[in-house]
Amino acid sequence: MTTILKSPATLRAAGAVLTIAVLAGAVALIGGKDAQSSETAAAATAAAAAKPAAGSPAAGSPAAGSPAAGSPAASKTGAVPAGGAAAAPAKGPAVATLGAVQVDRDELLRQLDMLPPQTLAQMKDNRAALEQWLRARLAEKALVAQARAQGWQDKPELQRAFQAAQERIVMQTYLESVSRAPDDYPAAADLQDAYERAKPQLTQPAMYRISQIFLPVAPGDDQALAAARKQAQDLVKRAQAPKGDFAALAREYSRDATTREQGGDIGYAPLAQLTPEMRPVVEKLKAGQVADPVRSAAGLHILKLSDVRAASVTPFEQVKEALRVALRNERQELAARAYLEGLLNAGTVSIDGAALNAALDQSGTGQSAKPAVARAP
Repeated sequence: MTTILKSPATLRAAGAVLTIAVLAGAVALIGGKDAQSSETAAAATAAAAAKPAAGSPAAGSPAAGSPAAGSPAASKTGAVPAGGAAAAPAKGPAVATLGAVQVDRDELLRQLDMLPPQTLAQMKDNRAALEQWLRARLAEKALVAQARAQGWQDKPELQRAFQAAQERIVMQTYLESVSRAPDDYPAAADLQDAYERAKPQLTQPAMYRISQIFLPVAPGDDQALAAARKQAQDLVKRAQAPKGDFAALAREYSRDATTREQGGDIGYAPLAQLTPEMRPVVEKLKAGQVADPVRSAAGLHILKLSDVRAASVTPFEQVKEALRVALRNERQELAARAYLEGLLNAGTVSIDGAALNAALDQSGTGQSAKPAVARAP
């Protein structure tokens, strides 16, 4: 129940590392992902970096996630082959170069444009992180150039992988185009209906702001328990007195190191997060009241209820866009499934049982057909 706030310096360091991870999303292009999925991953990482209470940052350097050379998408990165091959036409002035390879302005702008405004402002102030990404990107392009110069992309297994990746991209993008929901879907009435159905999941439970004075008691120590009960009863009387200062008593007598310095304040919490012994006691209290001591396995707790926030439902406006996205995705998924079923129903599907059995018998024997692919000289 205790919130630990990180220092501004720690947050800036975490932001720098996460910013590098955002730009590293572009590197996923040579790891077998299409441009759209790569941009989505980068945007998601940027959103995580913009949150005020981030968790432990992921490994920072983009080079740490560098894919192996010769992957399907790697052969299409546009890297300039070594050995005197003509350089690909630049799409803008070179921002960084390494021999014959470069990162041009347009490539850099595409990555920066994917960042939220707040993250982009942080990146502009963090030249070291930006230059680190540029160096990593140049190293990857040089690696791809070396692999292509050796004809690595002509290996039969890579050719099969290229074909499979191309078919997957064509299939996914085409199916997406024929199943996309209309631009005006969902209508306002559909959104409202979805909101009403989702209300049970959008309900926030009542929140109780509690302070405590904790007196520890070792299990089985009856003498210590009796002494703690006597002290607790005295503290309850002093806290319930007209001029009783619960916070001052907590700072002096509570043995909970986490909350003692805050006058025993635990903060807001739902009943479900409290121990079973505390729940019925807290639920009956009114704001400002101090309860009789509560026994737990760890000791005695003197509880004061400072405030109560009634249960509430997240407002429609806060979830409207999330509902819109969910409804469109659901409709597109259903439309895609129906489209595929329609393709199967449009003709007669014939399966040769004998051929299928023969293929199953041959599987795992290493005798599968491997088309010959001429190697580059």
